[in-house]
Amino acid sequence: MTGSDANPVATLIDSFVAAPTGRLEEAYQRLVGALWRDGLPTELALPAVPHLVACLDQVDEVRQGHLSILLGLLAEVEYPAADGKVNSAVRSGLDRYLVLWRRAPKGLGLSLALQYLVAHFPGDSRRILAVADELGLDVDDRSRLDRALLRFDPDDPEPEIGRAFPYPTAWEMDESERAHDRAQVKALTAEQVEAQWHKDTRTVLGFTGARAYWAVRHGAPAPIEPDSLAPRYPDPPEADIEIFRRHEAAFHCPSCGGRGLAFESGLARCPSCAKVYRITRGMLDVTAPDGGGVGGADFLSQLVKIPTMSHFIESKARPNFKRLCGFTWDGPVSAAFEEKRIAELVRPVEGPVLDLAAGPGGFTLALTKAVGHQRVIALDQMPTMLASLRDRLPQVPAVVANARTLPFGDDTLGAVMCWNGPHAFIFEDTAPIFAEIGRCLRPGGTFTTYSFRNSEDPIYRYFVASHHFPQSEHGLEMYDLDEFKGWLDQAGLVVREESSIGLAFFITAEKRAPGERA
Repeated sequence: MTGSDANPVATLIDSFVAAPTGRLEEAYQRLVGALWRDGLPTELALPAVPHLVACLDQVDEVRQGHLSILLGLLAEVEYPAADGKVNSAVRSGLDRYLVLWRRAPKGLGLSLALQYLVAHFPGDSRRILAVADELGLDVDDRSRLDRALLRFDPDDPEPEIGRAFPYPTAWEMDESERAHDRAQVKALTAEQVEAQWHKDTRTVLGFTGARAYWAVRHGAPAPIEPDSLAPRYPDPPEADIEIFRRHEAAFHCPSCGGRGLAFESGLARCPSCAKVYRITRGMLDVTAPDGGGVGGADFLSQLVKIPTMSHFIESKARPNFKRLCGFTWDGPVSAAFEEKRIAELVRPVEGPVLDLAAGPGGFTLALTKAVGHQRVIALDQMPTMLASLRDRLPQVPAVVANARTLPFGDDTLGAVMCWNGPHAFIFEDTAPIFAEIGRCLRPGGTFTTYSFRNSEDPIYRYFVASHHFPQSEHGLEMYDLDEFKGWLDQAGLVVREESSIGLAFFITAEKRAPGERA
């Protein structure tokens, strides 16, 4: 193909094919932008597909990888509609894709890109999976491919939905957990089930595409190892009430705002309004006063719904999530690196140190090493997470609470850490939560956080946004870093230290002293 055809697509493809190594990404982005924008095809997309397919036989392996990603993006533009014009045009090259896939070195960019591409053709699942069998795909890759190639069956009485990330077979649930899942699904309408099915498909395609895109540009991804291992079936111990009493002055009543809670065996009482909050196995539930909410027997029933969730998060979900959102598929943000950064960044003044969105406690452990367990309070909205934390850290009190309303008085906390956590909030809640952190910190106290910014690359941003989680049902959204730091400033916090790796950022901000200018 040459640009002399007076065809804009031909010119763009020729420019990409001829681009020197240092200009290849620039030429590729121009080509993609002419055919695909934010998940939608341009008017040039359909006529371009045959040329892209033919070009696969004319270029080197690196360019083949790039073209395979682009063809996968185009195959997806009509989803969930089946057999659309663009998808059908891309599918016409399946024979070529399978031949290339057989030849491509396993685990490298081209192989992963072709796996992403062929995952868009469920009507050809037998042929595709036969090649996958020949190639001996890893368990996680095979699980994603199997799921992507399944069509939605409205007559299936027990569809498996909501368990797609990081790959379907990672969810090693026992029969009681699966029974809970089936009951949850039966409570949904047919429309909700179908919508979730398609979100799950988007999620597995998004993950497959994100990893392949990184590999095409940078080489083989590093193997994903667990950060740490929370207990599979946590058994949180009962706690000596003294672990709460040592922080008594910092607490305030979420109901009336009265400062100080009085801690007794099994409960905390507000001296001002007499509201009572239950403590179960070292976990104070402030979500509902007077014994309501998830306290007592109701609380324990929540713990057995998906008791292995904490183990799953630390062993499977979190290591994959931080590579996805950080664009760090080579794994530089290891557990050891994170522990070191926590020790370096968390600098408390007088007062308790709060681990906000503490989860199963993997990095609460690092925080206790840095500041001492006697200073730490762990807070999370999910009792299941805190059950694992309490099992591992019996000397650390835990609080079940919504971060938008922290149960602490003004100027009471010496430091707050939210490590790999802000993105777990509902996006619109982030600024109000930062305001709460600013309210509770003492002047000079620090807020330390690790999170992720949005990619400026529209392809990678699309892959991340294809993931659907409970807090991001419309697609995963990361932060604009300037906006993020603006929320900190509005909360009275001054950024003192900032660093980044890929799309991951690490920030420590300090609460301004009264009268201190921004």
